[in-house]
Amino acid sequence: MTGIVLGDIDTNDLRYTAEKACGTTEFWKEKFMGTNIDELTPNSLLSATDKVFITPHDLYNADKLWPTYIKNLEIFHGVMRTSGTTGDPKRVPFTHDDKKRYRRQARSWALEYLEGSIMASFTAPLPSSSGVFAIEGFSGANIRYHQIPIQYLRMRDALIKELRGIKATGIFGLTAAVYNLSLTLPEDIRNDIQLIIMGGETLTKELAKVVLDNFPNAVIFDVFANTEDGLTGYRLITKKKVTPFTFSDSLIVLKQTKDEEYKEYHEIYITKVMKEGELTGLPLFNYKIGDLAKVVDGKIVNVIREKDTISLAGAKLHIDQVMDIVHRYPSLIDFVVIYHPLSPENPKPKATIRVGYMGEKPAGVEDEIRELIYEANNPVRYEVEEAKSSELRIEAAPAKEVRKNLPQKPSKTKRIFIVGKDI
Repeated sequence: MTGIVLGDIDTNDLRYTAEKACGTTEFWKEKFMGTNIDELTPNSLLSATDKVFITPHDLYNADKLWPTYIKNLEIFHGVMRTSGTTGDPKRVPFTHDDKKRYRRQARSWALEYLEGSIMASFTAPLPSSSGVFAIEGFSGANIRYHQIPIQYLRMRDALIKELRGIKATGIFGLTAAVYNLSLTLPEDIRNDIQLIIMGGETLTKELAKVVLDNFPNAVIFDVFANTEDGLTGYRLITKKKVTPFTFSDSLIVLKQTKDEEYKEYHEIYITKVMKEGELTGLPLFNYKIGDLAKVVDGKIVNVIREKDTISLAGAKLHIDQVMDIVHRYPSLIDFVVIYHPLSPENPKPKATIRVGYMGEKPAGVEDEIRELIYEANNPVRYEVEEAKSSELRIEAAPAKEVRKNLPQKPSKTKRIFIVGKDI
């Protein structure tokens, strides 16, 4: 089966990880049945994505998926809790060896760029995934790490006093938070920032340009991280260059989507690889995380969160396209998409893009955004304007009004809000 394999991993480590998973979990014992582990290679996993794989919904079955040494409390482990879309949380165990692995994943860039930094972190504290990754992944470098209270993002005076007090030279946070900081922090603080680590949301070239323009002395590390695997990959973004994503200690399989209109987008499958002798809290092989890779010349140039993709009949509207368009307008600082999926009660899928502006409303911005979306995505234009199979609305509102009265079902990155049940 065709596809792409990325990630510099040792085949012996891959085989050890699979052998340990098969010997300690019912789930992977069943999945690898009939497979010769001694001959397992990265290409074996590429050709077996229809059999050897795991989905986010499988994570709820802890009895089958958690290794016996975790279930029987044979080793120390922590548990990260991440919100799912079914109403129940996903719980992901992690071990001391997992934390070693987080450090390995960050080592290739943390030592070079973080050394000597005073980092201000705007992520959730432990035991969230972002808190664990920050403390463990960055601990290989000599840095000072400050956990900033999340509520300070809405308390401008307290935030400015805190950042001046600690003399921050780096920022770590979710993409949307960093973007808003780039628009609101005073110039002297922005000029002191030399390093920005961000992730959790699709980062487009337009958004990255705004951040780098407002933090003129900084470089960006766009990190593809997830609770299940850790700090899976990263790319470096400066004013002069953007590198493709690099992966360490993870095996990435890419499979092209079946839709010809979106052939540059590939489904991402993640395999967590441990070193011989190590024990992971959660074995993963071909984890179909649901995120998409935008691939150019066999390399990942961007990662799009699948929950940040909506279907309008035969068309798909990707959040990166919307971001690219919205962030062309300096006065637009936020947006959300309210999505009504196809259902018996809703014969037409509907999407409302609500953009938030500062100051005066840009004249005609709703029509301009619609036309730019149609220009970037002809299938959406066809389904809405010609086939009449879907609806697309654009609304402009003051920034403080954008997130009022939203459905209580946000996607991973709090951009798309779904009306109705997640099936």
